Order: sequence, then structure tokens, then C-alpha cells
Amino acid sequence: MINFFKRIGLPLLLVVSSSTAVADQEPTSKQAISVPNAYIASDSEGFSTYKYNAGYMPLYEHGEKYTGVSYQHNYFTQGNWDSSAEVYTLLTKSINPRTGLGYNLNLGYNLQNGYKLLTTDSNYGFRVTESTKAEVFVSRDRVETQNSLANGIYYTFGGASIEQQIIERLTAIVMAGNMYFSDTNTRPTVKAKLIYDLMPEYGLTGQLRYRQYRDTNTNVVNNYFNPSDYNETMIALGARKRISGWMLSGTVGVGRQTANQDPSTTTQLYEFAATSPIASNDYYFKTRAGYGKSAGFLGPNYFYRYIMEELIFPF
Repeated sequence: MINFFKRIGLPLLLVVSSSTAVADQEPTSKQAISVPNAYIASDSEGFSTYKYNAGYMPLYEHGEKYTGVSYQHNYFTQGNWDSSAEVYTLLTKSINPRTGLGYNLNLGYNLQNGYKLLTTDSNYGFRVTESTKAEVFVSRDRVETQNSLANGIYYTFGGASIEQQIIERLTAIVMAGNMYFSDTNTRPTVKAKLIYDLMPEYGLTGQLRYRQYRDTNTNVVNNYFNPSDYNETMIALGARKRISGWMLSGTVGVGRQTANQDPSTTTQLYEFAATSPIASNDYYFKTRAGYGKSAGFLGPNYFYRYIMEELIFPF
């Protein structure tokens, strides 16, 4: 499966998805293939990522519940440099479309530049009480920068999140975890989000986001962006609406960041996603595109952009 962590090692917030209303589905045993799946990204430092994935699911019920295997080819370029990897993965997934709860478990074998690595991007979300959800997660993969890929640097990131409904239209989410890099650095990380339903009938929310981390070994240079401390506060608008069975969602955010006690600078985030009706027996399609601006190797104006798509054909 494609790993959607930013290549500079800053993790996206892994939290249980908000509940979405869909009709109950009768389980139907099928097989499926996923092809072609793709993830393409580039950034302000000239680093480009191309990941192409194909899979076979002998046990398939719908786009959020299946078991299978996949093959992925990764290709990275920056200037005159390039590198590629082959990834073989066993995977099983069972997510309730109504609640976003369930599990996504996978184990991969990544071979790049003669370096071998077992990888995973797995999580399990569950309900604690009627108003509380929780998730535990673990990810392990290569750090996707030129120097890290050339030297086999990887990370393991584990943690947990809690989603708590405070009042009827206000929800809080807190995530805490630690990222362990193979170059001896570690990165304790905390993220928090307050979500208020501004217009529930239109799926419009107002969000206050915060993330903070610190690197314990700043003597590691050139492997990835590793400030002694990083803080970001962001205000965002989110939208999530089902139209003709398709789930459309998006986020627009702007905030301020500080790194290494430098003066604060602006950050930005723009994301859009679309998912086809889960009940379709013909195909299951999911796409996501985004742009983000934050701090990086060369200063506070690093930006990245990406697009991904997943297409599954049951039979």
C-alpha cells in the first residue's frame, strides 16, 4: 500500500474518521483487482516521487473491507539523481463505512539500493464509549529524501489518538506518538484538533489545529528536516458532503509556524478528496490531491503537492 507520510518525515495526523451515513451493506464475497493505483508528488526542492501499485484481493466485500496482496514500484528523482524500489505487501482491511472504525493491517518488504526493510502502515480504531473513539497505529518505512534513500535511513512511528465529543457540535482529537529514526534521532510528536460543526446540513466545519514535535539529535544533518523544536497552529475550514452516493471532502487552512525559535512564518494547507459509492459492484474509486507549505531544509517556504488515486474492480 502507498505510504502517504510527507517525504521529509513530518507525519500526517492519524485519527479515526468522523462518522458518515451510508446504507448498510449486505456482505457479499467477491474477488477484486486494484490497478492502476498511483501516488505522484513533487516539492520546492526539486524532489519528485512516483509510486505505482497493483493488487489482488481474493477476499473482497467492498472498498473498505478486503484481504489481499500488492506490488508497488517506487521511483524518486532530484536533479540528475534517481532511485527506485520494489515493495511487496500482504494486507487486510475492515473499516465500517458508517463509523470509520475498524482495522487496516499490512506488512511489506521493501528492497531499494540493496537495502532491505520490513514496512507497515497499520492502525486499529475502536469505540471506547458512545462519545469517545480511540485509535492505535504504527508505521515503518523509508525516509524519502535523497540522502536518506541513498543511505537506507528509515523510521518507525507509533502512537495513539483519542477523539472525544465535548458537546453536541464540538469534538476534540488528540494524538501522541514517537518517531524513531535509524540514524539515532527520535521525534516525540503531539497533535490536537478542535472541530466545530458550523453548518451540519452542509457538512461544513471550523477547525483549530496544533502540532508540535522536537528532534532529540539535531547533529544528524542532511538526512531530513530535523529542527530542535517545531510548532504550528492552524485555522481551517473543512467540508464533507455526500452527493449522489459520492463522498466529497476538502480542507483549506492557514496558520503560523516556528522552528528552532526563529520568527514565526506562514503555513498553508489545501486538500480535496472524492470517493465513489461503496455499494457499487462495478468499481471502487478514491482520489486525493493536496498542497502544503511549511518549513524545510532551505527555510520556511518549503512546499509540496501531491495527487493519488485508487481504483478497484470486483469480479
